Order: sequence, then structure tokens, then C-alpha cells
Amino acid sequence: MDLQLGGKTAIVTGAASGMGKVIATLLAGEGVEVWAADINGEGAKATVADLVAAGGKAHAATLDVANRTQWQALAQSVLDAAGKIDILCNVAGPGAKTGHLDTDDAEWERQVSGHMTGVFMGCTTVLPSMIERKYGKIVNMCSFTAHGIVSNIPGYCAAFGGILAYTKDLARFAAPHNINVNCVSPGNIVTPMTRDGWLDKPGAMEALKKSMPIDRIGLPEDVAYWFAVLASDRAKHVVGIEINVSGGQLIS
Repeated sequence: MDLQLGGKTAIVTGAASGMGKVIATLLAGEGVEVWAADINGEGAKATVADLVAAGGKAHAATLDVANRTQWQALAQSVLDAAGKIDILCNVAGPGAKTGHLDTDDAEWERQVSGHMTGVFMGCTTVLPSMIERKYGKIVNMCSFTAHGIVSNIPGYCAAFGGILAYTKDLARFAAPHNINVNCVSPGNIVTPMTRDGWLDKPGAMEALKKSMPIDRIGLPEDVAYWFAVLASDRAKHVVGIEINVSGGQLIS
């Protein structure tokens, strides 16, 4: 596809693996200069090596998304090298581990910090330069769990519920500055994170497929496409929306 993204710059978090890596790969293939950021710095470097080998322009960064100082350093690196930040894709975040009765304070904080706080810090770090240029695209990773469709993962659901509300509020604020803020909410997607301890169990993949009205299992590419579209000027009149990519799991 030609989304006319050539020459744009992007920060993609969670880019060491899973959906973040696929999003970074798709953007680089569209001609975007990508800063692939992840708390797993070596994983980010491996992603960049793949992107460069495929002919893309990319740089690696180690980033804890809940660390303001690291966000500021990354943003400054992009501005120093490219003079602009066109696109921010907030993808990073931890998987769900515990239920209502065994989620302790530390796990609750891990979910809120790794998802909602990370999105907040990323957005507020890049916004000043986007506002100054009167241009920007922010795409946040959300989840169908924000709608309470999955039970007994309280921190995960609450964090994404917060991201959904924050995305809409930020979209209204940023729109007059020609900045589009939107989010993408996947359902169950096959990634290294969902395989580990769940989809690799016998029969789990078949059971997941049966839960999909569309009768197919979601892949990272299904999600990455919408990040790329929302990051492009093809979606210049799209503000504050949530794209649901769940194969019908969220049908009410």
C-alpha cells in the first residue's frame, strides 16, 4: 500500500517483538524513519538490524515507558537527528498475570505504569514539538478489554479503560493543533506474549478460533495495518476514534 509516509519520522514503543515490531517494520517499509524503542534494548537493536537489512531507516533506543527522563532523552535524540517527530505509536505494555483476589499493589502498579502512565508520558513528551510544528499523529495501543469483555484481569482492564478515555480527551485537545490522536483496540492476537503460558497450551489455539465470529485468529499484521493508516494523512480527518480489531469478539 502507498500511504505517502515517505520522509516521516516515528517513535514506536514495544518494538523489540510482537505487535510493536510488526508496526515498526510496516512503517519502515512505507519509508518512515523509525526509532524502535523497548525496555529490552538488545531486542530493539535486533529489530533495527532487520529493518536496516530490508532497506529501511531505523534506530534503536532502550526505553522504560514509565520513565519521564528516558522519554525526554529519546525525543531529544529524534529531534537532534531529524528535526521533527511526526508519529508516535505507543505500543509497549506488560501482559496480564493476576485476577481480582491475587492482584497485589505491585502488580496493579505494574499494569497502570506499563500501559496508562507510559502512554501519558509518551504523549506529553512529544506534544510540545508537534504543537510547535502544527502537525502530528499519535496512535495508542488500547484493547477490547477496555470494554470489560474479559473478566478477572483487573489491572489490565483498568489500564486500557484509562487509555481509551485519555485518548479521546487528548484528541479533543490536540485537534486544533492539526494533531490526530486515535487508538487501536485488538482482541486476542497471536504474539509471543499471548503464546507464553496460554496459546501454547494444548487446544488453546483451537478454542480461541472458535471464539472468533470471523473464524480466523488475529495476527499482528491485522493490527499494524491500522496503526499505519492512522499515522498517515489518509486519516487526516479522523480524530479521537477507537478502531476495534477483534474479529468480532467485541460484538455486543
